[in-house]
Amino acid sequence: MNLPELRAVIVDDEPPAREVLQELLREHSHVKVIGEANSVAAATELCLDLQPNLIFLDVQMRDGDGFDLLPKLDPIPAIIFVTAYDEFAVRAFQVNAVDYLVKPVSPERLAHALQRIVRQPPTVCASLSEDDKIFLRTDTQMRVAFVMEISAIEAQENYSRVCFVDGSSMLIRRSMSEWERILPKPHFLRTHRSFIVNIQAVKKVVMNGRDELDVEIAGCATPIRLGRRSSTRLRQALRRPNALERAAGNDRPVTF
Repeated sequence: MNLPELRAVIVDDEPPAREVLQELLREHSHVKVIGEANSVAAATELCLDLQPNLIFLDVQMRDGDGFDLLPKLDPIPAIIFVTAYDEFAVRAFQVNAVDYLVKPVSPERLAHALQRIVRQPPTVCASLSEDDKIFLRTDTQMRVAFVMEISAIEAQENYSRVCFVDGSSMLIRRSMSEWERILPKPHFLRTHRSFIVNIQAVKKVVMNGRDELDVEIAGCATPIRLGRRSSTRLRQALRRPNALERAAGNDRPVTF
């Protein structure tokens, strides 16, 4: 089987740890180590310059922890955490890490982690399920949220505004077509070119004339107005079984 080439960077402040990982990776010909860094600052510069599609990342380093590196990267490549401590495992998977390896790394566990990347290449954003968490970031903010906490997404030029059921929002550089591809169906509906709605976050639907609907969505300050075709799609979605289950904090049923 032809395996996709992985261009890897090793980030660890201990030279012996980097050497051990280098030795283990020699058994995997499709992995090419293109650089090493011993700090978050050095890793930031190296990754921005070399654009790896895989990073082996230590958690605790002298100038910070590995999680500090993630907001500095765009796009974020596949991440495999390698650390002597296992208490960070939950946090690692909350930021969509491919795997979490505890030192000393066994050849078998490393091979398993690399196989996970083969099954889901790092350059492809996997489709999400309703129970998944998603890692979102802006230039100044990071957030891990359950997918179903997203109430709506609105296109804003080259960005998209992600609205949450708690009333907060984030401006993300991601296209609507990509959102449409990765968000779970039928829970999320693209009502028209510039809007995606979480069906379970719909609180109230009011007729506005013959062909339009005003839709009140949990976490959105103002209702959205849908024309004839979009209204038809939303009505059909709302008639599906379980479509009207309330989102978190939604205390009013949908009405027509």
